[in-house]
Amino acid sequence: MSQAVEQFGKYILLERVAAGGMAEVYLSKSTGAVGVNKFVAIKRILPQYSDHQEFIEMFKEEAKIAVNLNHGNVVSIYDFGVEKSQFFLVMEFVEGRNLRQILNELKKTTTSFTIEQIVYMMKEVAAGLDHAHRCIDGTTGKPLNIVHRDMSPQNIMVSFEGEVKIIDFGIAKAETQLEATKAGTLKGKYGYMSPEQADGQNIDPRTDIFSMGIVLWELLANDRLFTSNSEAAILRKIRECQIPSIRKINPSVPPELERIVNKALAKDRSLRYQTAAAFHRDLNRFLNTQYPEFSPQDFSVFMKNAFSAAFLEQRRKQVEFAKIQSTVQPGEDKTVVTQTDTRIPPQSIPTPPKVSAAVEDGNLDIDTSTDIRVDLNDLKSPPKPKTFGNHTVTNTNTSTQTRTGGISRSPNSRSGTAPGIPYKKSSNAMTWVLRGAIAIVGGVCIFYGLQNFQGEKSAIEQLGMAPKHTPVEPARSPVAAVTPEAPQTTEIATTAPNYSVSIYSTPSKARIVIDGVDTGEFTPYSMQRKANTPFSLRLVKEGYTDLVTTVTPTYEAYSFTGSLQVLPRVASVFINIVNGGANSELRIAGVPVAIRSQHEGYTIQAEVGVKIQAYNKVTGLSAERTVTIPANQKQTIELYLK
Repeated sequence: MSQAVEQFGKYILLERVAAGGMAEVYLSKSTGAVGVNKFVAIKRILPQYSDHQEFIEMFKEEAKIAVNLNHGNVVSIYDFGVEKSQFFLVMEFVEGRNLRQILNELKKTTTSFTIEQIVYMMKEVAAGLDHAHRCIDGTTGKPLNIVHRDMSPQNIMVSFEGEVKIIDFGIAKAETQLEATKAGTLKGKYGYMSPEQADGQNIDPRTDIFSMGIVLWELLANDRLFTSNSEAAILRKIRECQIPSIRKINPSVPPELERIVNKALAKDRSLRYQTAAAFHRDLNRFLNTQYPEFSPQDFSVFMKNAFSAAFLEQRRKQVEFAKIQSTVQPGEDKTVVTQTDTRIPPQSIPTPPKVSAAVEDGNLDIDTSTDIRVDLNDLKSPPKPKTFGNHTVTNTNTSTQTRTGGISRSPNSRSGTAPGIPYKKSSNAMTWVLRGAIAIVGGVCIFYGLQNFQGEKSAIEQLGMAPKHTPVEPARSPVAAVTPEAPQTTEIATTAPNYSVSIYSTPSKARIVIDGVDTGEFTPYSMQRKANTPFSLRLVKEGYTDLVTTVTPTYEAYSFTGSLQVLPRVASVFINIVNGGANSELRIAGVPVAIRSQHEGYTIQAEVGVKIQAYNKVTGLSAERTVTIPANQKQTIELYLK
């Protein structure tokens, strides 16, 4: 299959991934020696702006600034130059989506970011901003005083691996300066300006902190903060800086997090966080204190699950792009390339032939749990039968594949195939001894070869042989003879594997009930469940409506996030257990709850029947009662165990 791509200097432009404003971005690759490829992103000025001298000068100046940035939360700049009269930047390619794209995609489903995930992302952004604000010019040793000026969801990249990176340092600033007087150019970004920026005042790094505060508020509220039907109205709202209480919009936001949000969004710069480092410190402390079990690996799993189709498609594309080779002809702007085998020649660097088969086939079995994908193409058909004298022998084991960690391998791939042994009929005792020795050695080799790949199954089970030894028949060769007309096949009983399933909820700390059985666990929680096997899930939290749904783990590292709704009408019940004893247990609506004093009430749904049960596991006595309480009312009940 052939396709036309553009040769751009020493780079090949493979696919345009973004365009707008004055530039376009391509997924590209640079080709090194012996076919070594590296995927990069190339951002180049659009042709119609290539002769705009003022913009070119600012582009060059800002490129000099951008190359000084070197931080894990900032997209790296590798190269800068001009080709075909177009200035370009070569940047790190991030396999993922920008935050705006992610939010738009999540709105199509019931999935949403949890509070700990939101705080983690903004903490990472703050770390990148702090590096930029403190960056030193490598040539002069002087502070660069970088201000991003365009901190918005579009400029925050989140990779499928859960990495968070800031993009468009400097270039956004140059574009803003040049296009500020053109109507409509900044449309969509006005909503993330600081009050001083909207007023046209001088700005400093604290304006980026305010913009970050807007993004944090919007993630927690799942709504826009400054929006209107005109740009003038948006700027007026920003200058007035009336910030609605985030806890009134999302009651699950802890008070400490609301304090952090309000400080970042302070209208007076002197009351705002003075540095991104201070903002990062508070977010980091909150995350470690409130969610000590949170792990970036959990966030990585969430991203891969939420964008599993896009993640797999991106990997497949890269496999195809890796095959593209270009032959640049002098004076040509385009080059027709063919998807050929780009492997290193065996005489240069030996390449295992079975890995090569996977590249040639192109049909990779990719999942989200590992990056190693090998498909042994040569195992798709049985090998050529071997001939022992007048007998045809087929090794049926080579058609059995064992999957280990996403790699398809043959159980005998480590034990080589013995060369053909001529067979001659003989009746003497020595011949039978040799036959028996060959059979034993062959059986041991096969046994240990299978043990290398399937420790759980014995070699005898894999070969489908009887547990007892069978005597060697004089008319057969030492290896079991199988004719093509009646091939022997090995059938291995397989069961559904266990998948790792992570359960999240908003808010967290919801009780988990699976298939009607209370697990005693709270969200977030990870467990093992049978693959592709549905189970009933119920999430329960006091003051919220129960979430009842069916979950089917369809891939490894599956995750589910449920959003609990605040009870629209609530009531309070006070429970006094009479003659309960020290071993009493209490259930409300079927879910165990801690027994409180009779002066502490439980919040339940109003105007519906709620079953309350008490039980003493030692005496066996129990009591049960269903109560219906009007909204905003209180009721005290007594349970007599009988």
